[in-house]
Amino acid sequence: MRSMLPILVTTATRPPEGIPFLAMTNASTRALTAKASVFFFAAQGARRIVIADATDTLLLNADDLSMLDQLGVKVEQLAYRQDDARIKQRGKGYGEGELIRFALRTSVLLQQSDHFFKCTGKVYCRNFPAIRQLIEKHKVSGIFWRWIGDGTALIPWADARFYFTSRAFAESHLIPAYLRTEDSTSAAEYHLFNALNETCRQGKALRPLLTGFAGGSGEQYFDAGLGALDFSFPCWLGTP
Repeated sequence: MRSMLPILVTTATRPPEGIPFLAMTNASTRALTAKASVFFFAAQGARRIVIADATDTLLLNADDLSMLDQLGVKVEQLAYRQDDARIKQRGKGYGEGELIRFALRTSVLLQQSDHFFKCTGKVYCRNFPAIRQLIEKHKVSGIFWRWIGDGTALIPWADARFYFTSRAFAESHLIPAYLRTEDSTSAAEYHLFNALNETCRQGKALRPLLTGFAGGSGEQYFDAGLGALDFSFPCWLGTP
């Protein structure tokens, strides 16, 4: 059952000062918005959630875990201390690549499945059940969407906030793309865009309706409907 596939939620609850292009630095705000993502996915039927934090912080407390357990949700929390100097130099996109690599190497839940959903902390997918159904119906092995930005134009970026992938593809193509990032010159979304163009076929599919906050600006993401594009949005698909 696709409801049993894990969702990897990536967080950096207590980032150090000096990270480039990071406006949301308050730990309480970052924790609150990341918790909202976890609880929303649980309310939508997710039953396996892995939370990986790069700032050596556990997002959920005992009461949070108890509530999720009552819903039948299994949660695994992973945390490590990122190399702050390295992240300041390379940027938050590079840091997320390191965090995903750490999660794939250490998570029991991720190692029990060949595929997983990835979602950036502070973001949740409002039509997650429909996305999950699409993947189930068409036996999709991976799906990644174009970056929509403020809704005015498509730029050569992939949307790194939410996607579905195989563990093998993440290890062989996604993580290397993240690790090529230098935020001062090129974002992770740009490197992911190139990697997906080289390895996946392009298509159109239901657009994930993502709600949440951008760590870079501290503002809410663009969240308006796009009409027909909501049901036929540019994406990349893995091999069935």
